[in-house]
Amino acid sequence: MRSVLRHLPRFVLARFACVCCALWIGAVPAQSQAAASADAPQPFSATYVVSYRGIEGGTLRMDLRHAAATGHYVFETHVNPNVLARLFIGRDAVERTVLELTPQGMRPLSWETNDGKSGNKGDGRLQFNWQTHRVTGTYEGKPVDLPLAPGTRDRLSIQIVAMTALLRGEQPSTISMVNGDSIKEYTYTRGATEVLDTRLGKLDTVIFESTRTGSNRVSRVWHAPSLEYLPVRAEQIRKGKVETVMTLVTLEHPAS
Repeated sequence: MRSVLRHLPRFVLARFACVCCALWIGAVPAQSQAAASADAPQPFSATYVVSYRGIEGGTLRMDLRHAAATGHYVFETHVNPNVLARLFIGRDAVERTVLELTPQGMRPLSWETNDGKSGNKGDGRLQFNWQTHRVTGTYEGKPVDLPLAPGTRDRLSIQIVAMTALLRGEQPSTISMVNGDSIKEYTYTRGATEVLDTRLGKLDTVIFESTRTGSNRVSRVWHAPSLEYLPVRAEQIRKGKVETVMTLVTLEHPAS
């Protein structure tokens, strides 16, 4: 329990976003900016209950907003841990990514995370320079300088990139993801469709799974087409057993 609570936002980014589409080179056909904008997810605020092996750890809120002045999208996660979980993660913990919409889809410009506790463990700040093709910044107090290939994402932008791609009718394949101070590759497969009984009513969903070579973990996510492919349930499975579960409990669409 300690591990998942301390890295609650990390679960959402690296594992919870199981369907990062538009992340493979050349898979998304070129479109006009106007056409791409029509497929971008609308701003939202979604709250999930998080549990680990059946023990509730609190809630996590995901917020997407559109900055009219810059045209960029800002995606954040905020945690509200219960009393026990606060031993491992602060109430001020936040993870944030800034993205831009291009004819090829969403791509990150910057990423940062802070676990709300003292010290720099788990904290980081990265810049994605698409002109020089480098990712630079710091992670846990150490410098980061990595090559930036087309289609590379940070662990938080994955979710919005996935929703955008699914809205365009794209399907998942593989993704290169900057996870702190390294780049890892994940494979994605589409599974069955299922009707879920949720707090928002019965929803048709499509299931996607992701895994990484050599890992004993599998992530499974239920996306609802009627909610612009917003995830309504996510599970992290380790050695065949479900450990972490996130379920959608509220959804709002504030003005952008």
